[in-house]
Amino acid sequence: MALSLTDKIVGFIVRPVETYRAVRDEELGPPVIYFLVLLIIGAILRAIVAWLGLAAIDANTPNFSLGIGGSIGSFIGALIIAFIAGIIGLLLWAVFLHIGAKIMSGRGDFADSFKSAVYAQTPSLLLGWIPIISIIFSIWSIVLLFLGVRELHELDTMKAVIAVVIAVVIFIIVIAILTVLGLAFLGGIAGLASVPGVTSPT
Repeated sequence: MALSLTDKIVGFIVRPVETYRAVRDEELGPPVIYFLVLLIIGAILRAIVAWLGLAAIDANTPNFSLGIGGSIGSFIGALIIAFIAGIIGLLLWAVFLHIGAKIMSGRGDFADSFKSAVYAQTPSLLLGWIPIISIIFSIWSIVLLFLGVRELHELDTMKAVIAVVIAVVIFIIVIAILTVLGLAFLGGIAGLASVPGVTSPT
């Protein structure tokens, strides 16, 4: 019997191991819908917090500080950015987790990595918008990530931990490469702008 949205939310917060086992045979449809619903809720709550000028420490979405006097445009902008960042973050984590799990001889397929990445974000998406204590829910999401990889890829605890660590290392490397390329690009633009005849007249 398929779990309802409420059953999943409660399950992944209070009894994650049993809930991961219950969704093991799910196809991609249900977790995609689950993620989009929670992402929309979380994005709205984060945008409200940002609009009020507060900040939540959360690894899954960027922080915004728009000030309590922020415009509706700023609110919508924060909402859109949080939504887009959530989707991109999910896809990256699913790919990196799958690589880590396969390196550690995980038996699951990409759908299992995707489900691990989706359901692990339950506490962070729903409660990660709360200022100051949001870090607690981010930590719980990381724990859920380990449990998801362990249960869905049928790994022992140590291999699951290593698989997640590998995913984190890949993530850091990718971010470092993108940062270097970004700085090189900006440096190239700055250098081009300094060439006589290229700079814009003032």
